[in-house]
Amino acid sequence: MVIRLRLKLKSINGREVVVIALVNSGYETERPELLVPTSVARDLELYPTLPSGAEVREYILADGSRTRLIKIPSVLEVSVVTNDRVVGPVRCDVVIAEKSEEPLIGDKLSDALQIVAIAIGEGLWCFRDEIGKRTRRSEELFTSPNF
Repeated sequence: MVIRLRLKLKSINGREVVVIALVNSGYETERPELLVPTSVARDLELYPTLPSGAEVREYILADGSRTRLIKIPSVLEVSVVTNDRVVGPVRCDVVIAEKSEEPLIGDKLSDALQIVAIAIGEGLWCFRDEIGKRTRRSEELFTSPNF
C-alpha cells in the first residue's frame, strides 16, 4: 500500500474537483507542486487551452529519464479533506502530465499540507499536529468512471 489522500482542488478560474492523489516523497520540487493527468486539468479548465504563465519544462524522472511536462505556476488551491477535518488551502503550481494516470503530491506540497508519513508500506499517516496522537489510513483508489 502507499499513502493516498483525498484532495479538493480549486483553480484560479473557480473550477473545483475532488481527487485521490498519491503522496510521493521522491517528487522533489522547489515550491509546492501537484502533478495531474490531463483529465483532471480539463476538469479544472486548465487544459488544453493553457492559462497565461504556462510553460513546457523538462523534468528528470526517478529512473533518470527525461520528459517534458506543462507547468503552470500558482494556479491551484489545494486542501486535504478527511472525514473529520480539512487542512488547507495551500496555493501551489500544477504540472500537467499527458501520460500520468493519477495526481502526485510533491514533497513541498506535502510539507505545506502538514502531511507526515508514519508507515508508507501500510498506508499510515497523520497531520503534523497529530504526531503521537492519531494515525490515519490511506484513501482507497477507485477506478470507477463516476469517481
